[in-house]
Amino acid sequence: MYSLLPGLNAFVQKLLPHTLRGKMVVLAIIMVSLPTLVIGYLVETEGREALLQEKKAKLFAVTSLLDNALADSFTLYHELPRAERIKALNHHLAPVTDEITSAFSGVGAGYYNKELDAIITYAPQAQYGNAVGISINLDHPGHEVMANGKPLVSSGTQVRGNIMNAMIPIKRDNQILGYIWANELSNDIDRQALSMDIKIILVISIGLLLSLGLIIASSRRFASDIEVIKTNLANLPLDLNTELPAMQGEMGEIADSVNALSRALRETKTLNELILESAADGVISVDINGCVTMINPAGELITGYNRRELVGKPYAEVFEKVDFNSPVLDTLFRGIKHVALEIDYPGKTRTIQLSISTSQLHNAQGETLGALAIFTDLTAKKEVQRRIEQAERLATLGELMAGVAHEVRNPLTAISGFVQILKDSEKDPQRLEYTHIILKEVQSINRVIQQLLDFSRPRIGRYHQVNLNQILKESLILVKTKGIEARVDFHVHLDDRLSDIEADGELLKQVLLNILINAVQSIAARGEIIISTKVLDENHQQITIQDNGCGIADEIKSKVFDPFYTTKPSGTGLGLSISQRIITAHDGEIWLESQPNKGTTFVITLPIKHDAGSL
Repeated sequence: MYSLLPGLNAFVQKLLPHTLRGKMVVLAIIMVSLPTLVIGYLVETEGREALLQEKKAKLFAVTSLLDNALADSFTLYHELPRAERIKALNHHLAPVTDEITSAFSGVGAGYYNKELDAIITYAPQAQYGNAVGISINLDHPGHEVMANGKPLVSSGTQVRGNIMNAMIPIKRDNQILGYIWANELSNDIDRQALSMDIKIILVISIGLLLSLGLIIASSRRFASDIEVIKTNLANLPLDLNTELPAMQGEMGEIADSVNALSRALRETKTLNELILESAADGVISVDINGCVTMINPAGELITGYNRRELVGKPYAEVFEKVDFNSPVLDTLFRGIKHVALEIDYPGKTRTIQLSISTSQLHNAQGETLGALAIFTDLTAKKEVQRRIEQAERLATLGELMAGVAHEVRNPLTAISGFVQILKDSEKDPQRLEYTHIILKEVQSINRVIQQLLDFSRPRIGRYHQVNLNQILKESLILVKTKGIEARVDFHVHLDDRLSDIEADGELLKQVLLNILINAVQSIAARGEIIISTKVLDENHQQITIQDNGCGIADEIKSKVFDPFYTTKPSGTGLGLSISQRIITAHDGEIWLESQPNKGTTFVITLPIKHDAGSL
């Protein structure tokens, strides 16, 4: 037996197609035929079951109608002998059963009296009236219905023949007086099921034939797989891991050759190339003409450019639209080496800060073959360093401002007190006006001092559950006035999904008021302010305030959060600095995007849960 297996296997292999087109046709036929046949089987099975359930429901509906029509008729003619009573009850009930069954084609129905042990009616009376007065056999399922008082559906040979019979007990005053039945010939049910099966088979057969025709007609397109091989061959110089799947026939021979070539090329890679592939620093090289010959994976990740975009193309084309002098091209054409040079590099999607070292590439004879650049991304490191330096400056500035504010406030309090005394004792109107001006200016200085103190020693937040939508609404009420609403349109889009967060509501309101007032003041004539909130993720929420005012120039964007920096003639330059400190104390972030004459957008991100340890 085992000796036959190799021959059988070889025979099967001969029967199976070896060309790409043949295999795809067979596969497509199997993929279409198998699910279609399974679905057809399930539809046929479920359809037959649904038909039987529909028949049962119809038959029980008939029995229910007969039960309602019966009422207390079984108590009539009690004084008559059995035969005469059966006849009288049949005369009374036969019209009822005939009328009800006439509405249901092919259905037979009737009453059975337990006391009389006889069929009282069997409709249609014209067909089955001869069964009236007959007792049912001992093995008839009607006895089971009258014994346990439960409905029953039975199939088999009974009084009428081979039928599906639905029976319910006749219950009156907690007594079972008999049972009601409604039945239909099994031949009728089988005929309907067969008709349904024929239709299903016909639809499936037509569908399969159409599918097979379309598969065979479209199989010629699979010849386009040759293009796949050509594409992979083109990618092979860029990615030596390129491999084609195993195939049979002539396509398989081509695929095997391509895969063997790929393996051979991978095995000939030098140790230096493997090191470059695994290096954490970016590496890029150019040839003597300035065309890119290699960029490693780290270089792709840092710059945003992939090999296909760079390899074989002049490196200078990358910077055609930007003003940038490439150090590696500088080294190639001018012979100037760079070591740990920090530059702002125009990446594909963003400007990044790099530390770059360059050198020329020479062969064994000392001839220049090109240039090499090794670079490290400093963007994140520089940002952390900037924040640390800013925090140190702010801390030092805060201590200085706290001392200055304290020293100024004491004499200022004395000045205010003495001026108030002079004002109370002064009668000269002109001098009273002078004292009023002095007190007003003292109050102005005191407000600035209070801002200095707020910046240097922010009050400890009183954190509780607050809703950002509610805080925004309250802030808008304070900002909106008749004059402002006449020239500024406020568009508010609040996310109703926002849950409460742990925060100091008053401090957040101070931040929002600062930003909203700045937005209003940036609009000279007519304009609009768009305010929105949203759920950023499961732990953070975001507020966005966008205006179409005068905007902020690029050279001052980095200064807007610095203390005392302001472009307003009467401003102190502390509003946004204090706002930033408040948001930072909440473990949040605040940043802006702006273009001159196009407006400014402030974005605030806040956590839902406040980390008390971060204060």
